[in-house]
Amino acid sequence: MMRQASEQALERMLRSWEGVVAHQPSEAIRWADEFFAVSDVLTGSSALVRAITDPARSGDARAELARSVLSGKVSGEVTDYVAGLSRERVSAAKDIIEAITLTGVETLLMSAQYQNRLDAVEEELYRASQVLGTERTLRRSLEERGSGLGRRHELAGRIFGGWTPETVALIKHAVSTDSSIIPQLRHWVSDAGRRSEHLVAIVTAAQPLESDQEARLTALLSQRYGKPVEIHVGVDPEIIGGLRIVIGADVIDGSLASRINNVKSVFTD
Repeated sequence: MMRQASEQALERMLRSWEGVVAHQPSEAIRWADEFFAVSDVLTGSSALVRAITDPARSGDARAELARSVLSGKVSGEVTDYVAGLSRERVSAAKDIIEAITLTGVETLLMSAQYQNRLDAVEEELYRASQVLGTERTLRRSLEERGSGLGRRHELAGRIFGGWTPETVALIKHAVSTDSSIIPQLRHWVSDAGRRSEHLVAIVTAAQPLESDQEARLTALLSQRYGKPVEIHVGVDPEIIGGLRIVIGADVIDGSLASRINNVKSVFTD
């Protein structure tokens, strides 16, 4: 269980990270795997964990150390995130391992939400917990540390491989840990349900929005959809002007580029 200061640091990092995932959800599963791999490396190196959380070092020095260790081994996005988390002050050294692991899980749930399959993931995680609760032999096979992780991942893939990729990635992560699988799955069911309580809007603008513009847009979309909406704004000069908003399967394209293309289509049809 993380301490309060560590939880607050993680929340700050996740808020900024969500914007990264929102605009590249197709990369999320790869990033999640990298977060889990980084967590495993840190678990096996207490000296490195102490070094990147050492309060006697400056935040920049801790971040630079993390960056030097990870550069070239994982993606630039994950390297930047872990470096940023190292810059934060955590309450205990081991908290950073838990924070990175939780980021991997949240990354998969973000991916599912942005690709309109979070409900499916929630249902599949619940079904998996029910199946493993009933099929004790299967559960023991997946939790048997002596059989080798590769073989256990292969078994999980054969049983659950037809489900959504985020669900499969979460189940394989659960299999990889030293903890019982079912409690992990049930916890993630709750996490998915928490995420379902709000909508996410991916907004593309020609230039950055002012804070009051973001606030007005958030209020307008929340009123329109009848539930809280969180917006993540990206900049793309090619849309020329206006906004392009994606919420689930809905696309609201008010960009000038779109209107120009619509006019062109009249003359080319």
